[in-house]
Amino acid sequence: MKIFITGHLGFVGTETRKYIEEHGHITVGYDLMNGQDIRDIEQLEAAIKYYNPDRILHLAAIARFADADKDPQLAFETNVTGTKNIAHLAKKYHIPVVYSSTGSVYMPITDFTGAIKEDWNAKGNSVYGCTKYAGETYIRECSPYIILRYAHLYGKEKRMHGLIGGFTDRISRGLAPTLYGGKQSNDFTYIKDIARANFLAVTAPWDKWNQIYNIGTGEELSAKKAGEDICKALGWPKNKVEIKEARTVDPERFWFDCNKAKTMLGFEYEYSFADGLKDMFKEDVKT
Repeated sequence: MKIFITGHLGFVGTETRKYIEEHGHITVGYDLMNGQDIRDIEQLEAAIKYYNPDRILHLAAIARFADADKDPQLAFETNVTGTKNIAHLAKKYHIPVVYSSTGSVYMPITDFTGAIKEDWNAKGNSVYGCTKYAGETYIRECSPYIILRYAHLYGKEKRMHGLIGGFTDRISRGLAPTLYGGKQSNDFTYIKDIARANFLAVTAPWDKWNQIYNIGTGEELSAKKAGEDICKALGWPKNKVEIKEARTVDPERFWFDCNKAKTMLGFEYEYSFADGLKDMFKEDVKT
């Protein structure tokens, strides 16, 4: 099988392409870092016609909240118009498409009643979340399609962002890490599990398509416990953490119900947060 991957040089794309090729399939990369732009529909169509792929795995995006907030126009052009181009060409050339979306489309969560399911209301409350959800609306016009909504991702190439990045940066400088709040929770999902989920989606049998799947661990982990695990992985005393007031941008609770992905795609996470950190920092030491 030949799989056309947009954003193949990014955080998710690099690990996913490696996993797919290790399992015997051919990948064709398409990335802005190589001058290949999903916003340019003529360039995109020429590549799709030339390579004639069996599947499209659409990962390319403005994927950081800060980047989307800084340049909303670029986020719209990439995440919405670019995805519209992908959807249009997938329909035109009858190519099944898998789209990487985000749990941010479920925000804001105003009435939390348990693990988040795929039938929860989705719209987004940030530039990033809203543009990714708008992209979903175009993908759903394709057939076959699969939409994967990722939980909170972490891994080696994202080690300087978010909670992990904040703790790692300060500990590396001999400073007490800062924890904002601590009771808020998240579903931390390791990049190698995400790569495997992407592979299972693009190779799924036809009766599993035209669906949306939550991809995460299904485990709720508090920021306090996550911080303790990071301290342990880095050899920092867990009682030497500076605690500040929780930020309003963080949801109070967030974790996925992943039963649909387990039942239909055969996806189950392999890396607990502690195991993911161990693997992540082990690779850092090697480099």
